[in-house]
Amino acid sequence: MARDCAGVYRKSKGAGQMTEEQIATALRTRLAATASAPPIVWGANAPGVWDADALAYVTPEPPFWLAYQVKTPPERMGVGDWHIYVGRLVVAVMVTEVTFENEAATQAQRIIDQFPPNMILTAGDGRVQIMAVGYADDGAMDGAYFRTNVHIRYQAQE
Repeated sequence: MARDCAGVYRKSKGAGQMTEEQIATALRTRLAATASAPPIVWGANAPGVWDADALAYVTPEPPFWLAYQVKTPPERMGVGDWHIYVGRLVVAVMVTEVTFENEAATQAQRIIDQFPPNMILTAGDGRVQIMAVGYADDGAMDGAYFRTNVHIRYQAQE
C-alpha cells in the first residue's frame, strides 16, 4: 500500500492500470444518466442504435445524440508507471430542422450541466476529471438534421 499526500491509503501503482475503455465507460455511463436523454449513438462511425425488434442497428429518429471521444496518446509522468490521458467527449445533439436552435440549445445545456468542472469519475484504477466548463458550438444543418456539438474536456490519471 502506498500513502498519498492526503494521508489516504491507496493501491500502489503497480497493482493495475486504467484502460482507455474504462475511461470511455465512465464517460458513457455519466452521459447516459442525463435526465431525459434521447437515444445515444456511440462512436463517430457507429452504425446506429440496436433495435431489438429489427435485430439490426438503425439511425434513431431525432432528437438523438451522437457521442464520441477525441483523445491524445497517453503521456507518461516521471519515471513511474503513472500515465495521463487527455481528451474531449464530443456529443453531437441532432434535432429536426423545425425545432432546431431552441431544442438543441436546451439539450446542449443539459449535457454541460451533467459534467460540471472538477467532477471526478472513477475509471478502473484511475480517475477521470472534468477539466473545464463544457461548451457548445454554434449549430448548423447536417443533412436533414440540425446539429450542435457539445465539448467536454477531461483528463484521466492512473
